[in-house]
Amino acid sequence: MTDSLRASPRSGGTFLPAVAVSCAAVLLAMDLFVINLAFEAISSDFPEAAPQTMSWVINAYAVVFAALLVPAGRLADKYGRRKLFRLGLTVFAVGALGAALSGDVFVLIAARGLQGMGAALFVPTGLALLLASSPVSRHTAMLGVWTAVGSVAAAGGPILGGALTQVDWRWIFLISLPVILVALATSVTLTETPKKETRVPDLAGSALLALSVGTLVAGLSYVRDRGLTDTSLLALFAVSAIALAWFTRRCLTQPVPALDLSVFRDATFAWATFGIATYFVGFAILLLGGSLMLTRVWALDPLTAGLIFSLGPLTAGVTAVAMGRTDMSPRLLAAVGGLLLALSGLLWLVLLDSQTTSLPVFFAGMVVSGLGAGSGQVGFLAAGTSRLESSEFAAGTGIINTARQVGSALGVSILVAITGASVLVDDFSGAWLAVTVSSLVAASTTVFMRPAREPDTLSV
Repeated sequence: MTDSLRASPRSGGTFLPAVAVSCAAVLLAMDLFVINLAFEAISSDFPEAAPQTMSWVINAYAVVFAALLVPAGRLADKYGRRKLFRLGLTVFAVGALGAALSGDVFVLIAARGLQGMGAALFVPTGLALLLASSPVSRHTAMLGVWTAVGSVAAAGGPILGGALTQVDWRWIFLISLPVILVALATSVTLTETPKKETRVPDLAGSALLALSVGTLVAGLSYVRDRGLTDTSLLALFAVSAIALAWFTRRCLTQPVPALDLSVFRDATFAWATFGIATYFVGFAILLLGGSLMLTRVWALDPLTAGLIFSLGPLTAGVTAVAMGRTDMSPRLLAAVGGLLLALSGLLWLVLLDSQTTSLPVFFAGMVVSGLGAGSGQVGFLAAGTSRLESSEFAAGTGIINTARQVGSALGVSILVAITGASVLVDDFSGAWLAVTVSSLVAASTTVFMRPAREPDTLSV
């Protein structure tokens, strides 16, 4: 009976499987940009909440996503990818509904954590299911569809998000529900993958990772208000360090660890992972900081802000597709991406002011950052995996994607620590400096990366 429910790659066609996975790509791409754009509107509905508390509306998603992404992939191997894909969509829907109906900021934060859990379940399974549900001759086309849909959603997300936020920010969560319903309805056409006899991954280790990252970003967000010598902050940092050490020990001793740290034996992978984490520190600061410049400092309406903001992801999408076809080395792509993101931060640091007459500078920064995002993300991922064995590829990509989420959470906390609830453009100068510095650090990591292995030098 189970076999009868599985879609054949040849008999069922590829349209409906592509719809299912594309809907998931839409959810992921839109969430990244829409939540940043709506952040000021959400904050204004919870005036009693401190900026540090409000930062968890973004960070709860990122921290949970980071902690569960790799274990979710292994759970999918054990229980079936389609089952985990559908479960992830359902959990994401519950989180979206909870966020839309929340009347309390902590309920909203908890709902965002649920969305992060759902995303961690469907992200590592979606693309694999799409390829398994289509004949090999269609794989390139399916990858093209998946990439194109994500790019269009990323570009259109700020515009749609701005329009919805102008009505009520709760609609940015409600709009995901019909998308999820379509994904669930069409996901029955996805070919279920064979289950593997494997142990459940170390979920206690995942909890320790979440605790370590969570306490670190919580502490960082209060540095401006309390100072680095505050005992409560020192306690948070101590808990973060202890949890990280314990997490590392479990990863080295558990039979199925939360993260397979053996891939860090390759220095290029280690530097690429550090590089993409620091890159996303700057990227997250630029995304949220840029949104706050438009909606808080310049007081533009959400739709206008969304139209302006879409320049970045639109440029990034076009660049990512182009860079995927280039002969440039991954190290060079990563370096260029980091330098371009640093340039966008420097432009804003030097030339932005409190008057909307400096909007052309903002436009330029968004376009340059889009060029950097399109090349940098492709470059760091490709560089990090270029020297891994094929058997290490899944572990490596999972860790790099986890590092992206950790970097994003750190970036949001650093922005909050620098700007607080300020509406003064001068207070954002520190944020643009942080973008520049973190991006330059990311670019500098490429100096320590080695060229990709030649096919004939790969060990077998």
